[in-house]
Amino acid sequence: MKGPAGVEVVDDFTVLIHLEPHAEFLDPFRSVAILPEHLLADVSRDELRIHPFGTQCPVGNGPFVFAEHRPQDRWIFEANPAFPPSLGGRPFVDRYVYRSIPEETTLLTELLTENIDVYIRPAPDQAQAIIDNPNMHLLNFTFRNYVFVAWNSRQPQLADARVRRAITMGTNREEIVQAILQGYGRVANSSVPPFHWAFDPDVATAIHYDPDAARALLDEAGWVDRDGDGVRESPEGTRLAISIKYNDGNQRRQDIAEIMQSQLAQIGIEASPQVVEWVTLLSQINDPVLRDFDGVVIGWVAEFKLDDMDLFHSERIDQPYAWSGTKNPEIDRLLERLSRTIDREEAKSVWAEYQSVLAEEQPYTFFFFPDQLDGVNNRVRDLVMDARGEWVSIRHWYLDPASR
Repeated sequence: MKGPAGVEVVDDFTVLIHLEPHAEFLDPFRSVAILPEHLLADVSRDELRIHPFGTQCPVGNGPFVFAEHRPQDRWIFEANPAFPPSLGGRPFVDRYVYRSIPEETTLLTELLTENIDVYIRPAPDQAQAIIDNPNMHLLNFTFRNYVFVAWNSRQPQLADARVRRAITMGTNREEIVQAILQGYGRVANSSVPPFHWAFDPDVATAIHYDPDAARALLDEAGWVDRDGDGVRESPEGTRLAISIKYNDGNQRRQDIAEIMQSQLAQIGIEASPQVVEWVTLLSQINDPVLRDFDGVVIGWVAEFKLDDMDLFHSERIDQPYAWSGTKNPEIDRLLERLSRTIDREEAKSVWAEYQSVLAEEQPYTFFFFPDQLDGVNNRVRDLVMDARGEWVSIRHWYLDPASR
């Protein structure tokens, strides 16, 4: 039975999905579960979020089965004895308990006192305490998320790509990685993660910290300090003054905005950090009519199937995620070609060209791909974590018999 959306039910255990050809086009489906019809067939889309399926009676087909949920405390799962041998069979661990501990200091204490075995995503300033404990070790790997400042090119101060490049060249991003992430991260120069096959290492040299070159670019673009007050002006007298918004409660993004304020002042740009409540901020940046911002510190998570159409293609300029509002025909051409290129080797050269053009356009000041950190008790064995996620190998985890 083939549905109108290209979904065909072959039998009780097989679903066939018909898609347009694309390199790694199935990737997004690795994290999409097929929902159980016997529980949710009569539930409306608006009710799904609050349905007991999500908190009281979840079902699935993985190596563990749901046992118990204690709200605000823990989720408990038990080994699934019926997990197919063709997929690896029953997991080694009998029971898996996911505890809800919102406070980072408490989490670190629980790990170091061995009340928990794995601490997912400790803060960078907690890493050394984990390293120094002889019973623990620290895992770190580059994940798929990146942090950046999106520039609203609809604003006259930011309409010129030379100004946006100057801002990035006037910002010491490596220094920020060291200060904010304590070195656990890599400077980003595009939306392509450094571990991805499409990553072009040459893009790292395209835009680097060079305040003298930044000043020259601003001069070339016509922004000069005409009255000697330290802030550049356009020929019409408009000050090169911009706000950099960030959401409340996010210290890392606040630090970025404040460091940029100090560094950009040295090249004649007046940057003003501005904290905004999260829901309000989303409305200000996503509303295609409002777009009430100059720059915003925000993050994005790239899938293994990379696709920047929603971010940078001109046809999407009125869509929520087109924060920059830039219109670059070359970027449009490359994005369209990438959407049709199936062969990976052919796509590599196109991705390299795209990253080069993106560096020139600078719709964002890309800051960093932070390392994902995880603190682990040495008694947990065969634990693998990487850009696919922390639980990718949980079926293989086991406890050192001497520690049980």
